[in-house]
Amino acid sequence: MAESLLTSLLGMLDAHTVEGIAGSLGASGQSVSQGLKSSIAAVLGGMASKAEDPHALRTMLDLPSGVSEGTTLSQIAQAASDPNSPLMSAGKRLFSGLFGNSADAVTDAVSAGSGLRTGTASTLLSMAAPMVLSFISNRVRTEGMNMTGLGNLLQRESGAIRSALPSGLSDLFWPRQATTATPYPAATLPVQRRPSSPSWLPVLAIVALLGGLVWLFSQLRRPTPVRFGSTTIGTASRTADLGNLIKQKLPNGVYVNIPERGVEARLLSFIQNSGNTISEKTWFDFDRLSFDTASGQLRPESQEQLNSIAAILKAYPNVHVKVGGYTDNVGEADSNLQLSRDRANTVVAELVRRGISPDRLEAEGYGQQYPVGDNSTEEGRAQNRRVSMRVTQK
Repeated sequence: MAESLLTSLLGMLDAHTVEGIAGSLGASGQSVSQGLKSSIAAVLGGMASKAEDPHALRTMLDLPSGVSEGTTLSQIAQAASDPNSPLMSAGKRLFSGLFGNSADAVTDAVSAGSGLRTGTASTLLSMAAPMVLSFISNRVRTEGMNMTGLGNLLQRESGAIRSALPSGLSDLFWPRQATTATPYPAATLPVQRRPSSPSWLPVLAIVALLGGLVWLFSQLRRPTPVRFGSTTIGTASRTADLGNLIKQKLPNGVYVNIPERGVEARLLSFIQNSGNTISEKTWFDFDRLSFDTASGQLRPESQEQLNSIAAILKAYPNVHVKVGGYTDNVGEADSNLQLSRDRANTVVAELVRRGISPDRLEAEGYGQQYPVGDNSTEEGRAQNRRVSMRVTQK
């Protein structure tokens, strides 16, 4: 039986290589050894947390690592003394692409667990990321594994991987099992209601009618945007059926795997069809973004869609987009406006980090303006918590 992924990778940490890395970084061999183990576990943990999503695993393995398959730690270690070397630069980009906005949290956890400085921990993670992905890619190829098979393997090993993670990362990678982190928007759960007294029915009917009239009048006071798709940012349990994954070839020869009814497919159709004219009312709702509660911090599961959107924008360099953030009407209007700005700016920053020129992007927050759902219901409020984009030039 083949060794586990974690055991095989940790077996590459021979004492000579570790001491060489420690010497280059000016740190103790024991701390570097622990830091490398934590870094390998962190990269594996990031993948294992996506074990049920074959497309996400494929996207991770397709990230440019800057190294060839089978590259060993000792080969990567030779570049550790020069943080600006092509190999280390590629490792940093790969690590950033894997973890996105969570990269700092991962680095801090490895630093705290090993006693290393944050910069040293970052270097070790930049070394571990290409090594782990190169190893897994080679394993997938030699064993003829597909992404479902890889996902099953990672699920079987997730217990050991989680045990090897530095403190705090298990909750970061598996937020549904955490008690302190709640995805935004939260998944809709069935609510147990007590039987209503029949005498309340007329009152409830009047309240519902008044709420509906208020919402209707608010809609009549503004132009209604044309929205492509009704899915909203949030967890998978509340995301509409986006259909099967399709492999789409872009004009620059790059392939993207995207849901057939997802925002990526709708954006592509709009760009490619010369009959579609640019309009201030034509917005595309992101359907697989997730933020921390009351925060502009994107959650790790958002990276897949951002990668696809960036790939599309790279393939169509003349296209410019505007990103808009929206909230429901819960809370203060000023706070909601700032939150919507933060989220729109975060999405733009993520696209810039993926190589899209800032000159092609614009961000604006609209707060609780322009609701597309009924704010008197949880379902409607969930629809109103969204991030959208509009093509401003193509």
